[in-house]
Amino acid sequence: MRHPRLLAAATLAGLVAALVAGYAAAGPSGLVDVATVIALGVLVVARGVLRGPEPRTVRPNNARARTRAIRAADFPAYAKIASDLEWAQLSGRHYTHGLRPTLTRLAATLGRPGPAIIADDDGPGVDLATLDRIVTELEEER
Repeated sequence: MRHPRLLAAATLAGLVAALVAGYAAAGPSGLVDVATVIALGVLVVARGVLRGPEPRTVRPNNARARTRAIRAADFPAYAKIASDLEWAQLSGRHYTHGLRPTLTRLAATLGRPGPAIIADDDGPGVDLATLDRIVTELEEER
């Protein structure tokens, strides 16, 4: 900067000219509009010139850094039960050979008899309401 006073005077003259032009174009509302734009411009320039310290980056501690995302593969027993519940609704065979043994083991841990046997493995599966009732009864025993 060779002539800082000259630059300041030119900038001030430009701002005054803009304010006068705004007032001449739209009256008091034009003056307010131009003043608002000038104020925003000053704030943007000041933000660019006056920078604060760099933001501090927070690094996770070692325990968090080693934690990995939970995946469905981490719970194979849950995935099998969810699959068995879906398949049990399709056929009696899937209920009898897939879900019923699991429900029987759960019932045995609570000291109660296992779920009912389906007479026809080739017939339709257990409806959702019946499965819901069986699971609700098992949950209430806990």
